[in-house]
Amino acid sequence: MNLSQAIERLQVLHSLISQKKTGTPEQLAKRLGISRSCLYNLIEELRLFEIPILYSRKIESFYYEKEVNMEFVLKIYALSNDALTKVNA
Repeated sequence: MNLSQAIERLQVLHSLISQKKTGTPEQLAKRLGISRSCLYNLIEELRLFEIPILYSRKIESFYYEKEVNMEFVLKIYALSNDALTKVNA
C-alpha cells in the first residue's frame, strides 16, 4: 500500500465513522480492504491521537464520542542543493 492509498483509507474511515455507518467491524474491515485485526490496530493508532472512537452494538457502527474534524494534508516538494547541505543526519 502506498501513502496515497493510506490517506484515502483514513478519509473513508473518518467519513463512515462520522456518519455512524461503518457496520460491524468485519464489514468495515472488508470495506477498507484490510483484516479485522488491522482495523483494530488502525483505530488504536487514532485513539493515541486522542480521537474518541467508540463502538455501538445497538447501531452496529463505530462513532465519535464528540465531534472530530480530520484534515489530511500531504506536501511534497524538492529541496534545493543548499537545503541538502544543511541537513544534519
